[in-house]
Amino acid sequence: MRKRWTLAAAVIAAAALLAIPIVAFGIIPLFVRSTLYEPPVPRSSPAPTASAPTASAEPVPTPARSFAGDLRRIDAVHYGSGRVTLAEGVLRFENVDIAGAPNMYVYLSDRTDGQPGNFIDLGPLKATNGSFNYTVPGGVALETIRSVVVWCRAFSVTVTFAVLA
Repeated sequence: MRKRWTLAAAVIAAAALLAIPIVAFGIIPLFVRSTLYEPPVPRSSPAPTASAPTASAEPVPTPARSFAGDLRRIDAVHYGSGRVTLAEGVLRFENVDIAGAPNMYVYLSDRTDGQPGNFIDLGPLKATNGSFNYTVPGGVALETIRSVVVWCRAFSVTVTFAVLA
């Protein structure tokens, strides 16, 4: 009789262990998906002048450099698609589809392997689908930014990332 109870307890424990990844990777993502469409932030451009330029006129400022990349699929559970653009202090996610996971954050990273490295935290991911913007804090040295990482804090794992070029 004791063997039967031990076997039953082992079967229940094994079933519980199998249920954890099914819930974490199969069911939770269904409830954390959301869609958001924000318009692009208007780009700043120098105001046109009414008079013809003269030799003493100030030089026209060169436009700020922009960076862009495509979100990558890491595996069947961690994926993203769509374009991200970093220009004029704004990070834009365009037509994205990102795997659902709890507690996701957007990082600007100094690495190209999908890991956060030394990062700037832009805050929680606004949505898993759509197009939306983040304001990059002033004083960020854009020349040190190599990628955008969507990081799941709950499981300490990269959900998707885009290398910026």
